[in-house]
This record gives sequence, C-alpha cells and structure tokens, in this order.
Amino acid sequence: MSPILRARTARTSRHARAQSLVETALLLPVLLLLLSGLIEFGFLLNRYLILLDAVRNAARFSSDSLYSAAFPDTGCDVGATSYPHFTDFFGQTACLVVRELGNEQPSIQLDMARDDVIVSAFSVEAGVGVGRHPAAFGENGFSYFGNLVSDTTSADVAAQLDAGTPSTGLLLVEVWYNYDQVLALPWITAFLSDPVLLHLHTVMPLTSAEPTSTP
Repeated sequence: MSPILRARTARTSRHARAQSLVETALLLPVLLLLLSGLIEFGFLLNRYLILLDAVRNAARFSSDSLYSAAFPDTGCDVGATSYPHFTDFFGQTACLVVRELGNEQPSIQLDMARDDVIVSAFSVEAGVGVGRHPAAFGENGFSYFGNLVSDTTSADVAAQLDAGTPSTGLLLVEVWYNYDQVLALPWITAFLSDPVLLHLHTVMPLTSAEPTSTP
C-alpha cells in the first residue's frame, strides 16, 4: 500500500471513530432517559401487581363470610404498625388486605394518612335494583382509614349486569395507594405525578348478601 493510500485510510478511520463518538454523545442522554423511565415504571408495575394480588386474596377469603356478622377482634398488626381494629365484616376484610400486603415480597405498608381500603357489599335483586352495604356509609363504601371514598356506585354495578341477571350478592374491595417514586428524577416527575395514586379493585360473589325471597 502506498504512503498516500495509508494516510488516507488512517484519516478515514479517525473520522469514523470521531463520528461514532459524536453520535454516542448525542444518543446517550436519550437512552438514559428511556432507561430511567423503564426502571421507574418497573417499580410501579411491581407495586401494582402486589396490591392486586393482595386485594384478590382478601376478597376471595371474605366471600365465604356473613357480611352482617360480628367477629372476634384478632387485632390488625403488621410488623411494627398497628392498624385500626374492627369486629365487623367490612373492617375485618380491610384488615385482611393489610395483612396480605405485609406478607408479600416485597411487603407494602399502607399509609394511614394517605391510603385507604374501601369495602362494600351489594345485594342485587332481579327486577328491583341494587342495594349497598353497609347502609350507614352509603355510596362512599366502608372506608378503613377514612381518607377516601369508593370509585364505584350502585348505578355502576347495575350497568355492568345483564337485564336477566338473577338475584345475587357481590363483594367489592378497593385499595387506594400512593406510590412514591423510587428514582423521582426531574424528567420523570415532569410527566408523572409523585406520588402516583393507584386505585385497584376486585369483585367476588358474596352469597350472604344475596336477596332472599319473602315467604
């Protein structure tokens, strides 16, 4: 290879390396933004799935109980946190959600000042309508911490049922959870609120709330 050709080849190689460095410098911030967003979303999705699992397990367990019954006060302590104690069906169901969250990996402890668990029972009577329990809480539903209210009304439940739906009982368990961002980077909080308020719910059949015919 002639000296002129070798020099030209060397210049071309240096130019290619310099161009690659410039392209990397321009793309690296964008890649870091995307990567940090994916990491934050991964943390949020993990919390969401843990909450969903806990709500489903608690609702499934309570669906065999009497919504009008009283239960022994077994306490509702999770680790070093003591949650409100209730002896009624609704308070006990909310406590089950709290305990399920404490048993998950990683565990989640609800903030009694911001989060909430809402429990409602519905009596759906064919041709009559939908009744909600406990009646004292109305459409707000039973609030475990007293911070928030239900996002589902009796009208919403009725709208989801077919016209020919037979009389039945339903249990609705909702969780409101404030997810504090782990990374909380400025370019993420600019588009996503911190904390992020997550709302999850599940519906299970509740035989004890099913309307019974009057003899």
